[in-house]
Amino acid sequence: MNFKQLEIFKTIMDTGSTMAAAAQLGLSQSAISRQLASLEEEIGRELFLRDKGRLIPRPEAHLLVDEVDDVAESVARLRVKVGDVRSGAFGEALIRVAFPHSLATTMLPPILARFKADHPRVTVEILSGPYDAIERMVRGRVADLGFVRLPPEEHSFDARPLFASGTTCVMPAGHPLAAKQAIDVNDLARNDLILLGRQRVNRNELEHELRRMVPTYRCSLEVHSVETACACAAQGLGIAIVPSLIAEFFRSDALAMRPFVPDKIADYGIITMPGAPLSWTAEAFINIIKTNSGETAL
Repeated sequence: MNFKQLEIFKTIMDTGSTMAAAAQLGLSQSAISRQLASLEEEIGRELFLRDKGRLIPRPEAHLLVDEVDDVAESVARLRVKVGDVRSGAFGEALIRVAFPHSLATTMLPPILARFKADHPRVTVEILSGPYDAIERMVRGRVADLGFVRLPPEEHSFDARPLFASGTTCVMPAGHPLAAKQAIDVNDLARNDLILLGRQRVNRNELEHELRRMVPTYRCSLEVHSVETACACAAQGLGIAIVPSLIAEFFRSDALAMRPFVPDKIADYGIITMPGAPLSWTAEAFINIIKTNSGETAL
């Protein structure tokens, strides 16, 4: 017994003849008759009385038709779902993405616009926080995927590298150091510094270098997003030392940006839980980020 046989049986019950069923299903009358005969043979009973070209349902046919209706409705729903899977539109599907605050308001919105153009029925939940919080979100399955600096603090994640970025010094336009082509550690002596949170690996690496070269360095402000660091630098509150990848999004006439030397390259990418395959829509989202990487100034 297959669905085609059940579909033909149901259509004959609705239309009353193999000729009408053939017209409705777009099949030949002989094909309809063969499928019906095969169904009756499998069941071991005739379902219709043949009377001068008419098919009169027997009681056994009436017994089956309600169940066949239920199967037909289920298969119709299944076909819709299969179409959704094929197109990447899951109706009320949800993917949850975690990004740093600074990228959630800069790099992420254009990526979302591209994604939603192809997947309008998929809901995207945006979560944000520092990298350690993003790792916790992914580990706790609050987020399906997270954008972090690589390698992550916890090495059990599956990681997909996306970007590499150097380091930039951000200062107010007109700052004396803006006259230099690049800034090194010695230039930072006797300047107020704006540093990213102490929980970050790159902050620890930077402070180690500062203590070694400039024991008298001054951390004036500690912030937890590159956006905040650049905004404070624009107000003359100090020199911010931040990833170039993110700093480029906040370039303005109020700021001067100079490379920090020797350059410290960091990798960035997407983390997910190991052994937990992503949906096709989540994979499509990551692919759009990869495409965007070729257009992002690093």
